[in-house]
Amino acid sequence: MRALVIPKHGPPSVFEEREMPDRRLAPKDLRVRIEAAGVNFADLMGRVGLYPDAPPMPYAPGYEIAGVVEEAGDKVNAAFTPGTRVMATTRFWGYADSARIAQHWAVPIPDSIDFETAAAVPVNYLTAYLGLIHCGNARAGERVLVHGGAGGVGLAVLDLARPLGIELYATAGSDEKCRKLEQLGVAKAFNYRTQDYAEASRKELRGGGYQLILDPLGPESFQKGMDLLEPLGRIVCYGFSSLVTGPKRKLWHAVTSVMKSQKVNPITLMNQNKGVFGLNLAQLFTQRELHQTAMQRMAEMLTDGHIKPTIDRTFPFTAEGAAASHTYLHERRNFGKVLLSRGDSAR
Repeated sequence: MRALVIPKHGPPSVFEEREMPDRRLAPKDLRVRIEAAGVNFADLMGRVGLYPDAPPMPYAPGYEIAGVVEEAGDKVNAAFTPGTRVMATTRFWGYADSARIAQHWAVPIPDSIDFETAAAVPVNYLTAYLGLIHCGNARAGERVLVHGGAGGVGLAVLDLARPLGIELYATAGSDEKCRKLEQLGVAKAFNYRTQDYAEASRKELRGGGYQLILDPLGPESFQKGMDLLEPLGRIVCYGFSSLVTGPKRKLWHAVTSVMKSQKVNPITLMNQNKGVFGLNLAQLFTQRELHQTAMQRMAEMLTDGHIKPTIDRTFPFTAEGAAASHTYLHERRNFGKVLLSRGDSAR
């Protein structure tokens, strides 16, 4: 297979297109010809050398794809015959022309859903669904703050929150992004570059706080979040994006950021009536029933029009396209999902 690999840690320009050996299918595996793949912040962290679960180099990043089943193991469900259109999560190797995946990572999609739209769903919407509903248990009337509201997960949270009657707040990195979020239904968006969102939140909420905070940033925002929680409030941590501040690894920044991580004391949590969840989608790949049920639910909602991913930009499925997509995310230019695509929509 041809893959866009990371041969060494470094800036986006390290991407190379290489021929890599196909991996043999297990009885319940699929081989999927990839038409579109999502680009996520975890991919950037792996490229700069700050993702501990990354495989040995050279490897291709990528956690979500859409494409067509080319080959199926002899014990695969009949729903995944060759030719079936699917969206799926992947355990790396999404930046390639094909991927070997377990069948429970995939779900069929109808012809009415294009590959780019489907590839925008798995990582962002599974994370949003698990964080907002499964872990966060968000209910009607509750105030929820999501950091990075203009990113893929943030907009997926907004999509899922609308029918639930949740009062959603967000942070974003520009006034323009904040305006767009409020136009889409966010009660108030705070520009974290120009104001202290914690202070602005207290002013907006007249001294009140949030019942749920969804935080992909890391240790520098954790304590602020804990202080903003109402009694019986929850914070769901699902990322560490503050570790990556540019296209190259800054090891000292990463080390000092980790050292700032707050220790969670169970007695303090009990006294304050607050809860903390950690969510890492990459560590749930072996949870077959949970993974498959959530994927099927997202596919149903996508097909029925209940969720509509916001796609900011697609890039060509080339080494240059992968490099450009990573640069685009490093510069925080996106409002919505960034993809690699083989289709004519890549631009």
